[in-house]
Amino acid sequence: MITLESGSFAYDDGPTLLPDVTLAVGPGEYVIVAGASGSGKTTLARLLAGQTGGDAGSSFRGAITLDGETVRFDGASTDPRIDAAAWSARVAYVAQGGWGQLSMMSATVGEEIAFGPANRGVPAGELRRLVTEVAAALRLTDLLHRDPRRLSGGQLQRTVIASAVVQRPRVLVLDEPFQGLDDDAAQDVAAALAGLRRDGTGVVVCEPMLPRTAPQGARVLALAEGRRVFDGPLVEARRAGLPRYGIGTAGDPPRPEQGAGPAPVDPSAPELVAVARVSFRHAHDGGGPAGDAPDGHAPDGGRAGGAGLSGVDLSVRAGEIVAVRGPNGSGKSTLLQHLNGLHRADAGAVTVGGLPILRQPTGTLAATVGYLFQDTDQQLFERTVLREVAYGPRAAGLAKDDAARRAVEVLEAMGLGSLARSHPYELGFVQRRLVAVACLLATGPPVWVLDEPTAGLDGPTRSMLAGLLVQRAGEGGAVVLATHDASFADAVAHRTVWLEAGRVRTGDAAPGA
Repeated sequence: MITLESGSFAYDDGPTLLPDVTLAVGPGEYVIVAGASGSGKTTLARLLAGQTGGDAGSSFRGAITLDGETVRFDGASTDPRIDAAAWSARVAYVAQGGWGQLSMMSATVGEEIAFGPANRGVPAGELRRLVTEVAAALRLTDLLHRDPRRLSGGQLQRTVIASAVVQRPRVLVLDEPFQGLDDDAAQDVAAALAGLRRDGTGVVVCEPMLPRTAPQGARVLALAEGRRVFDGPLVEARRAGLPRYGIGTAGDPPRPEQGAGPAPVDPSAPELVAVARVSFRHAHDGGGPAGDAPDGHAPDGGRAGGAGLSGVDLSVRAGEIVAVRGPNGSGKSTLLQHLNGLHRADAGAVTVGGLPILRQPTGTLAATVGYLFQDTDQQLFERTVLREVAYGPRAAGLAKDDAARRAVEVLEAMGLGSLARSHPYELGFVQRRLVAVACLLATGPPVWVLDEPTAGLDGPTRSMLAGLLVQRAGEGGAVVLATHDASFADAVAHRTVWLEAGRVRTGDAAPGA
């Protein structure tokens, strides 16, 4: 059905990726492309989607065959160009990060899901049936009248997946589709993919780690530093020693270099975060039950349609790490955004680092609260990595040269020194996330707030982040993180607060506990 034969690929003058890599996907097959950051899995996914990059200066040598038709590339400027519209009608692609894939032309989730097939002339009655079926399968029915820009991260991820599934493509390529999803949502997505496969769709899923569960007969193509290191059944991949390439198994606990979890919290330590009976109601956006908006995207001062919060209490002491968990749309991001002023409580009080969060501009709180957005791209704005990491220390009062030196020290410590002169958006997904973490380290606020910090991270990077959080707490800081990563939370957090529909579950207990 689709076959990629890659002789080589290079971004501009960058290193050669995917030399002599071949991937063939037949009807109904399920293929996992696994690899750590920089392995080339996203490049491979883009090639399958027909995005060869020739018009952007990249060079691809190889061939792609779709339904018996072969397009060959020799890396020259005269390479054939794939008709994107015709290709995408047969090969649907879900890239990393839901926000960047919205059409920005749809007023509702239903319109967003219908956007692709509507543009291809699917009759209205058939279109309504398809959207209704896909929305039910992915638990989006109650959100169909919501503004897609006002969804939680997990709801948004399900929406962009639904927009691909509804097209009933011959091939579906998904780059880390399960990041940011709660367990129920992940199972719904897996069931939807199974339904497509029964109808003959070949599915390719790119992941930084091997999945703990996968369909029977799943195959794995493992990549490391742009090269193939394994190609075979998933059951054999588990015994192939892939952890030496940074490819672990999803759900494994992180292994920070320090080798230990967080130190016990001193009960006499000062309270750095105090949320007292906070209630918050999002501005109504036209219908449907609630969910919290993706970070940084809500209009009107950060207020977006959603469940909000209802009488939430939270206290975090110096030296403490608290995980905030709960299903998609439960209010996790909304709660976190109260800690840096993106949201302001309708009732109750929020104090961070001894400072009441009232009407201060959000920027003035950056020296007290370091915030890692769920969509990291929404917080990177400088033209080089060095300037990005130096911005926080400079804003906190350091002289320009001192801020630059501080940024260089942090980048070197995190293994990012060679990227100092790069533009942040020239980097891969994981590298951009690490740059955002480096900004927290360089600025040094006493409180760190992180929204889904491990989404999309490979095993080594996940372990490094665990070590940084434990270190921050050990230095007397406070850490609050919202996450669906149970094993990460269990390894680094002193305790977990569970949210459901904007309320804290009694006793901080996990559902069913």
